[in-house]
Amino acid sequence: MISFLKLIRWPNLLIVLISMLLILLFVINPVLGSGWFAVGLSKLEFSLLILATLFITIGGYLINDFFDMDADRFNKPGKNQVGLKWPVSTIQLLYWVFTIGGVGLGVLVSWMVNQINYSLIFVFSAGMLWFYSERYQCIPVVGNIVVAFLSTLSFGLVWLYQFFALSSDAIGFTHVQAGFPLANRLVLIYMTFAFVTSFLREVLKDIEDKEGDEKFGCNTMAVVYGIEKSKVLAILLTGLGLAATIWIQLFFMQAEFWMLFGYFFLIDLLFIICLIQTIRAKKKADFRKLSNYVKWLMVIGILSMILIYFEV
Repeated sequence: MISFLKLIRWPNLLIVLISMLLILLFVINPVLGSGWFAVGLSKLEFSLLILATLFITIGGYLINDFFDMDADRFNKPGKNQVGLKWPVSTIQLLYWVFTIGGVGLGVLVSWMVNQINYSLIFVFSAGMLWFYSERYQCIPVVGNIVVAFLSTLSFGLVWLYQFFALSSDAIGFTHVQAGFPLANRLVLIYMTFAFVTSFLREVLKDIEDKEGDEKFGCNTMAVVYGIEKSKVLAILLTGLGLAATIWIQLFFMQAEFWMLFGYFFLIDLLFIICLIQTIRAKKKADFRKLSNYVKWLMVIGILSMILIYFEV
């Protein structure tokens, strides 16, 4: 069981789960002035949406480990699971089980909110994860952008499906539509934050894994353009993240969300520390620490959504 949890990267799945719970229960519904599950998505529909997202995410991790098993033996000795603790055939079977299951659940929840066409989002996501692992991750920058985009998708999915569920209830839709502009802005804020931090973390991981990627012919940015140029991109992304948090703070100040305004000074500080550490980083261990640091930065940013419940 412990080996399986490591295989599916349970901490990352927990972050996805918490993000989806917080964006609906502590951001969207309070902004719309409704109680938890009072309007829109039911508990069952929301649970299916979460499971669909988690299953497709697990499938993405499994197929990525499958394509990366040789490089991971070099980059992460002792940590790679595929081909050692887990046979390749089992990984392939699990990939199809979770991916087909995730797409199937996505189709079901789309049907339940009367938007069956939007089940293509789940097919698209599963396909992008396959092509990322098989092809895009070894194309400079493109692979990083694909992962960053997919990392933001869970926020947008919750708001999209909540809107669909609301649109089928004319009375409920009328009561909450005044909150749509603020909900749109807040969801966009957290999607932007997730995109920038995910992009930054992927660039740092590419620098960390440069030797193994180069050895096995994976042409990431660090391999093609070198560590120094990749480091410049990481510095620019960190600066962009800092600028974005300052812009977010200004919005919170205008909206008189004072707790969030104060909380984001912590995010500012963390970005500044990250910027300094990125400039100083030289060894593989430095970039590994930075990659883990950015994950915690992402978590701290996501947890700020709890405060919105008390601001509106």
